[in-house]
Amino acid sequence: MKYYLFFLMTSMIPLFAQSQNSAPTEKFGFIINSSLNGELYPIRLVPGVTYYKGNNQFEIGFGLHPFFQKDQRILSGELNYKYFPNGTINTFNMYLITHFSYINNARDTYFPTTYNYLFLSGGYGFEINACKGVYLGTNIRIGTFTYNKNTENSYLNLSKINLFDELGFNLAFQFNVGYRF
Repeated sequence: MKYYLFFLMTSMIPLFAQSQNSAPTEKFGFIINSSLNGELYPIRLVPGVTYYKGNNQFEIGFGLHPFFQKDQRILSGELNYKYFPNGTINTFNMYLITHFSYINNARDTYFPTTYNYLFLSGGYGFEINACKGVYLGTNIRIGTFTYNKNTENSYLNLSKINLFDELGFNLAFQFNVGYRF
């Protein structure tokens, strides 16, 4: 648990850093993230809202999952924090990202099973300003995840798993299109 607290604290360092601009700008916007996760196979589309101030951007969104099997139900939400060391005024803008997401995956098979995943990751990305207010971005993140599993399976080896009983590492890619106004 102390490693997760250390990881969380180090990934939040940009949040506490001072902005380089003397007059920080404040903007709201919309974003559509598409995430490809190394642990879960569906590609997630996550529409969300953004708040940008100074060199910091916060994003919150709820996921849509168009690419999954008919016996599954997937619900998700994510929270992103991006820190732009040089701001967003250039054509190409680099950023650091901290990502937290929750995914509920219910499988309606012979023995119905529900998984609840928590992902915490950090990474690096870049953004291209396409035209006034519109931007395209991508990033790569590495981090950790945990999950719990509830099942109706009667076999002892395949029974319930509690949150933080099993931990793993995760690699994820994200592409996004956004608009700041």
